[in-house]
Amino acid sequence: MLCAGTALAEEKVSLFKVYLNEKTTDNFLNAYNEYEAQRQDTVNFNATIILSYLHLLELERNLALLDENAVKLGNKTKFQYGNILLELRQYDEAISLYKQLNEKVPKWSCPWRHRGEAHWKKKEYDKAVMALEKAIETRETHFDAYTMLAEVLTEMEQYDRAMEVLEKGLTYYGKDIEDPEEEVDMLEVEFLYLDLCEKTGQTEKYREQYEKLKKLAPHDERLKK
Repeated sequence: MLCAGTALAEEKVSLFKVYLNEKTTDNFLNAYNEYEAQRQDTVNFNATIILSYLHLLELERNLALLDENAVKLGNKTKFQYGNILLELRQYDEAISLYKQLNEKVPKWSCPWRHRGEAHWKKKEYDKAVMALEKAIETRETHFDAYTMLAEVLTEMEQYDRAMEVLEKGLTYYGKDIEDPEEEVDMLEVEFLYLDLCEKTGQTEKYREQYEKLKKLAPHDERLKK
Protein backbone atom coordinates (compact mmCIF):
# COMPACT_ATOMS: atom_id res chain seq x y z
CA MET A 1 0.00 0.00 0.00
CA LEU A 2 2.80 2.42 0.94
CA CYS A 3 6.24 2.51 -0.65
CA ALA A 4 9.57 2.77 1.14
CA GLY A 5 11.41 5.98 0.41
CA THR A 6 8.29 8.14 0.75
CA ALA A 7 7.51 10.47 3.59
CA LEU A 8 5.72 7.56 5.21
CA ALA A 9 9.08 5.92 5.90
CA GLU A 10 10.25 8.81 8.03
CA GLU A 11 10.50 8.72 11.79
CA LYS A 12 7.21 10.61 12.13
CA VAL A 13 5.23 7.64 10.83
CA SER A 14 6.34 5.30 13.61
CA LEU A 15 2.88 5.21 15.19
CA PHE A 16 1.39 4.38 11.81
CA LYS A 17 3.85 1.49 11.54
CA VAL A 18 2.85 0.32 15.00
CA TYR A 19 -0.77 0.26 13.86
CA LEU A 20 0.14 -1.61 10.66
CA ASN A 21 1.91 -4.26 12.67
CA GLU A 22 -0.93 -4.66 15.15
CA LYS A 23 -4.32 -3.24 14.25
CA THR A 24 -5.84 -2.55 17.65
CA THR A 25 -8.11 0.25 18.81
CA ASP A 26 -5.40 1.68 21.07
CA ASN A 27 -2.85 1.74 18.26
CA PHE A 28 -5.38 3.35 15.95
CA LEU A 29 -6.17 6.08 18.48
CA ASN A 30 -2.51 6.75 19.21
CA ALA A 31 -1.73 7.14 15.51
CA TYR A 32 -4.88 9.15 14.89
CA ASN A 33 -4.10 11.63 17.65
CA GLU A 34 -0.50 11.97 16.48
CA TYR A 35 -1.35 12.90 12.90
CA GLU A 36 -4.31 15.07 13.81
CA ALA A 37 -1.93 17.05 16.05
CA GLN A 38 0.41 17.52 13.10
CA ARG A 39 -2.26 19.40 11.17
CA GLN A 40 -3.81 21.25 14.08
CA ASP A 41 -2.37 24.63 13.16
CA THR A 42 -1.50 24.16 9.50
CA VAL A 43 -2.42 22.19 6.40
CA ASN A 44 -0.36 19.01 6.46
CA PHE A 45 -1.13 16.87 3.44
CA ASN A 46 1.20 14.06 4.47
CA ALA A 47 -0.61 13.71 7.79
CA THR A 48 -3.91 13.85 5.94
CA ILE A 49 -2.86 10.97 3.68
CA ILE A 50 -1.84 8.88 6.67
CA LEU A 51 -5.10 9.65 8.45
CA SER A 52 -7.00 8.58 5.35
CA TYR A 53 -5.18 5.25 5.31
CA LEU A 54 -5.83 4.83 9.02
CA HIS A 55 -9.56 5.32 8.58
CA LEU A 56 -9.67 3.01 5.56
CA LEU A 57 -7.82 0.23 7.33
CA GLU A 58 -9.86 0.63 10.51
CA LEU A 59 -13.06 0.53 8.50
CA GLU A 60 -11.94 -2.70 6.82
CA ARG A 61 -11.04 -4.17 10.21
CA ASN A 62 -14.41 -3.36 11.71
CA LEU A 63 -16.35 -4.56 8.68
CA ALA A 64 -14.47 -7.86 8.86
CA LEU A 65 -15.46 -8.12 12.52
CA LEU A 66 -19.11 -7.54 11.63
CA ASP A 67 -18.95 -10.05 8.82
CA GLU A 68 -17.43 -12.72 11.07
CA ASN A 69 -20.21 -12.20 13.61
CA ALA A 70 -23.12 -11.49 11.29
CA VAL A 71 -25.22 -14.32 12.71
CA LYS A 72 -24.95 -12.76 16.17
CA LEU A 73 -26.12 -9.29 15.16
CA GLY A 74 -29.46 -7.98 16.37
CA ASN A 75 -31.95 -6.79 13.79
CA LYS A 76 -31.16 -3.07 14.11
CA THR A 77 -27.41 -3.66 14.05
CA LYS A 78 -27.72 -5.92 11.01
CA PHE A 79 -29.80 -3.25 9.28
CA GLN A 80 -27.18 -0.59 9.94
CA TYR A 81 -24.45 -2.96 8.76
CA GLY A 82 -26.38 -3.44 5.54
CA ASN A 83 -26.69 0.33 5.16
CA ILE A 84 -22.91 0.74 5.46
CA LEU A 85 -22.41 -1.87 2.75
CA LEU A 86 -24.99 -0.07 0.62
CA GLU A 87 -23.07 3.19 0.99
CA LEU A 88 -19.88 1.34 0.02
CA ARG A 89 -21.64 0.02 -3.10
CA GLN A 90 -21.33 -3.57 -1.95
CA TYR A 91 -24.84 -4.19 -3.15
CA ASP A 92 -24.96 -7.98 -3.18
CA GLU A 93 -23.71 -8.16 0.41
CA ALA A 94 -26.21 -5.51 1.50
CA ILE A 95 -29.09 -7.27 -0.25
CA SER A 96 -28.18 -10.53 1.49
CA LEU A 97 -28.54 -8.84 4.89
CA TYR A 98 -31.77 -7.08 3.95
CA LYS A 99 -33.24 -10.39 2.75
CA GLN A 100 -32.47 -11.94 6.13
CA LEU A 101 -34.33 -9.09 7.81
CA ASN A 102 -37.23 -9.36 5.35
CA GLU A 103 -37.64 -13.00 6.36
CA LYS A 104 -37.22 -12.40 10.08
CA VAL A 105 -39.20 -9.16 10.42
CA PRO A 106 -41.29 -8.96 7.21
CA LYS A 107 -43.42 -6.06 8.46
CA TRP A 108 -40.43 -3.79 9.09
CA SER A 109 -40.58 -1.35 6.21
CA CYS A 110 -37.03 0.06 6.27
CA PRO A 111 -35.12 -3.06 5.15
CA TRP A 112 -37.53 -3.37 2.23
CA ARG A 113 -36.91 0.25 1.23
CA HIS A 114 -33.14 -0.08 1.44
CA ARG A 115 -33.18 -3.40 -0.36
CA GLY A 116 -35.12 -1.66 -3.11
CA GLU A 117 -32.39 0.96 -3.34
CA ALA A 118 -29.68 -1.71 -3.62
CA HIS A 119 -31.56 -3.48 -6.42
CA TRP A 120 -32.09 -0.14 -8.15
CA LYS A 121 -28.38 0.67 -8.02
CA LYS A 122 -27.75 -2.70 -9.65
CA LYS A 123 -30.37 -1.84 -12.28
CA GLU A 124 -32.46 -4.81 -11.16
CA TYR A 125 -35.58 -2.77 -11.72
CA ASP A 126 -38.26 -5.42 -11.24
CA LYS A 127 -36.72 -6.49 -7.94
CA ALA A 128 -36.40 -2.86 -6.90
CA VAL A 129 -40.08 -2.24 -7.62
CA MET A 130 -41.07 -5.34 -5.66
CA ALA A 131 -39.04 -4.32 -2.61
CA LEU A 132 -40.21 -0.70 -2.66
CA GLU A 133 -43.83 -1.75 -3.01
CA LYS A 134 -43.36 -4.01 0.02
CA ALA A 135 -41.94 -1.03 1.92
CA ILE A 136 -45.12 0.90 1.13
CA GLU A 137 -47.34 -2.09 1.87
CA THR A 138 -45.80 -2.48 5.32
CA ARG A 139 -45.88 1.28 6.05
CA GLU A 140 -48.32 3.23 3.95
CA THR A 141 -46.86 6.61 4.93
CA HIS A 142 -43.26 5.66 4.02
CA PHE A 143 -42.54 8.86 2.10
CA ASP A 144 -39.10 8.15 0.67
CA ALA A 145 -40.23 4.72 -0.54
CA TYR A 146 -42.75 6.49 -2.78
CA THR A 147 -40.22 8.99 -4.13
CA MET A 148 -37.67 6.27 -4.82
CA LEU A 149 -40.25 4.04 -6.46
CA ALA A 150 -41.21 6.97 -8.69
CA GLU A 151 -37.56 7.38 -9.68
CA VAL A 152 -37.23 3.69 -10.50
CA LEU A 153 -40.41 3.70 -12.58
CA THR A 154 -39.21 6.80 -14.39
CA GLU A 155 -36.00 5.02 -15.37
CA MET A 156 -38.20 2.15 -16.57
CA GLU A 157 -40.09 4.73 -18.69
CA GLN A 158 -43.34 3.92 -16.90
CA TYR A 159 -44.16 7.59 -16.60
CA ASP A 160 -47.89 7.43 -15.86
CA ARG A 161 -47.36 4.95 -13.07
CA ALA A 162 -44.42 6.97 -11.73
CA MET A 163 -46.58 10.10 -11.62
CA GLU A 164 -49.35 8.24 -9.80
CA VAL A 165 -46.89 6.92 -7.21
CA LEU A 166 -45.21 10.29 -6.69
CA GLU A 167 -48.46 12.22 -6.31
CA LYS A 168 -49.72 9.71 -3.77
CA GLY A 169 -46.41 9.86 -1.91
CA LEU A 170 -46.54 13.65 -1.75
CA THR A 171 -49.80 13.41 0.17
CA TYR A 172 -47.80 11.78 2.98
CA TYR A 173 -45.19 14.52 3.16
CA GLY A 174 -44.68 15.33 6.85
CA LYS A 175 -47.01 12.53 7.93
CA ASP A 176 -44.45 9.73 8.15
CA ILE A 177 -42.47 8.79 11.26
CA GLU A 178 -39.30 9.96 9.49
CA ASP A 179 -38.48 13.57 8.63
CA PRO A 180 -38.76 13.81 4.82
CA GLU A 181 -36.14 16.56 4.69
CA GLU A 182 -33.62 14.19 6.26
CA GLU A 183 -34.51 11.25 4.03
CA VAL A 184 -34.65 12.85 0.57
CA ASP A 185 -33.51 15.92 -1.31
CA MET A 186 -36.85 17.65 -1.76
CA LEU A 187 -35.53 19.86 -4.57
CA GLU A 188 -34.74 16.70 -6.53
CA VAL A 189 -38.26 15.46 -5.84
CA GLU A 190 -39.68 18.76 -7.14
CA PHE A 191 -37.66 18.42 -10.34
CA LEU A 192 -38.74 14.80 -10.71
CA TYR A 193 -42.34 15.98 -10.51
CA LEU A 194 -41.65 18.63 -13.16
CA ASP A 195 -40.10 16.01 -15.42
CA LEU A 196 -43.06 13.67 -14.98
CA CYS A 197 -45.52 16.47 -15.69
CA GLU A 198 -43.78 16.95 -19.01
CA LYS A 199 -43.47 13.26 -19.82
CA THR A 200 -47.13 12.60 -19.06
CA GLY A 201 -48.29 15.61 -21.08
CA GLN A 202 -49.86 17.46 -18.15
CA THR A 203 -49.29 20.96 -19.47
CA GLU A 204 -51.06 22.94 -16.77
CA LYS A 205 -49.38 21.04 -13.92
CA TYR A 206 -46.04 21.48 -15.69
CA ARG A 207 -46.55 25.24 -15.91
CA GLU A 208 -47.48 25.48 -12.23
CA GLN A 209 -44.53 23.35 -11.16
CA TYR A 210 -42.15 25.33 -13.35
CA GLU A 211 -43.25 28.59 -11.73
CA LYS A 212 -42.85 27.01 -8.30
CA LEU A 213 -39.31 25.93 -9.10
CA LYS A 214 -38.42 29.36 -10.49
CA LYS A 215 -39.00 30.63 -6.96
CA LEU A 216 -37.34 27.69 -5.20
CA ALA A 217 -34.25 27.43 -7.42
CA PRO A 218 -34.15 30.38 -9.84
CA HIS A 219 -30.58 29.71 -10.97
CA ASP A 220 -30.84 25.95 -11.44
CA GLU A 221 -29.59 24.96 -14.89
CA ARG A 222 -32.44 22.48 -15.31
CA LEU A 223 -34.88 25.36 -15.68
CA LYS A 224 -33.04 26.61 -18.75
CA LYS A 225 -33.56 23.44 -20.77
